[in-house]
Amino acid sequence: MPQLVDRAMMESVFPPRKVVRVKEDRLPACLHESARAILTDVGLPDDRASFFVIDGALFEGETPNRFRRCAELRYFSDYKNMPEGWENWLVIGAIFFDCVVLDPVSGMVYCLPDGEYGAEPLNQSLDSFVYFTCLLEVERPNYDFTLSDEIPDSEGVAMSLRERMIRVDPLPFEGVEPAWSEEFDWEAEDAPRMRAWDVVLSNVYESIG
Repeated sequence: MPQLVDRAMMESVFPPRKVVRVKEDRLPACLHESARAILTDVGLPDDRASFFVIDGALFEGETPNRFRRCAELRYFSDYKNMPEGWENWLVIGAIFFDCVVLDPVSGMVYCLPDGEYGAEPLNQSLDSFVYFTCLLEVERPNYDFTLSDEIPDSEGVAMSLRERMIRVDPLPFEGVEPAWSEEFDWEAEDAPRMRAWDVVLSNVYESIG
């Protein structure tokens, strides 16, 4: 499958100064080639206004531009029944309070939900993950009142975004009703946890500002 995001697209969506790329020598040798291309050439958004926040540890210490491993997480020992080798996954940031991590071998992106001590698939690849952040940023004037005085149809924007995301990477939404579904009560006591991208889209649906 052709790469979804390239450097030109990334820098047309986010200001170049807010795009972080990682030097080759700061990445593990066993890193999946698709993820390597994203991290070294395309980059990750470093914009506090976006839903994704890059891990601050990337800029700290004597070896900046080095991702933490999951083994370095504060509550690492509390996680149970995790996939083999997860201790070597790379911490790339967070969506709200959920940790976003990358399996360097498979190239898949996972979410570690806040307070649940487990893992759930977030994206099939870092490429589709970054593409999702680009889609959200392009549409921001249509749901963010800090950028626009009038938001005519944030609900429609959220629905359209979900459909476009599913077309390129259905994994995050498999078997999950959208947050605005009238057929499912997310606030019910027995309701499952809303997954990370649907939490984001529910914010788009309600509009922000």
